[in-house]
Amino acid sequence: LVTVDCADVNDPESRPWIKYGAALSPRDMIVQAGCERSVEFVHDTSLNYARGCHRRFDFIFLDGGHGAETVYAEIPMALALLEPNGAILLHDYFPGLKPLWSNGVVIPGPFLAVERLIAEGLPARAVPLGELPWPTKENSRTTSLALLLKTG
Repeated sequence: LVTVDCADVNDPESRPWIKYGAALSPRDMIVQAGCERSVEFVHDTSLNYARGCHRRFDFIFLDGGHGAETVYAEIPMALALLEPNGAILLHDYFPGLKPLWSNGVVIPGPFLAVERLIAEGLPARAVPLGELPWPTKENSRTTSLALLLKTG
């Protein structure tokens, strides 16, 4: 498992895990679980990491910058790093730019990037997950997660 984040999620000075109610840093939790040999923490942007990456992945979760231009650049790079039957999971994907919850919030970037790439001929399709079997937010089971699957 490789986790790439532009913020140092394990920074001992700022301790960002505290604001999420965690007692331990992500690295310390991984060590406590005995999985330190299976997880690599990378402090970088997704685009910088992908440019220099020579690994292949079965699954990539994109939840970094949510601007359309950033996601537009991330998706082709992520697809190039995927194994043939791999999948990308997108966060904050709002199909048709419609709100998913009563708060009316829409984050347009991931949807606009996918639509543009598909219109330009990218052989992929987005499959919104819609409802999950567990609660998400605003007393619903709705999620903004979507799988991006290769079609060609």
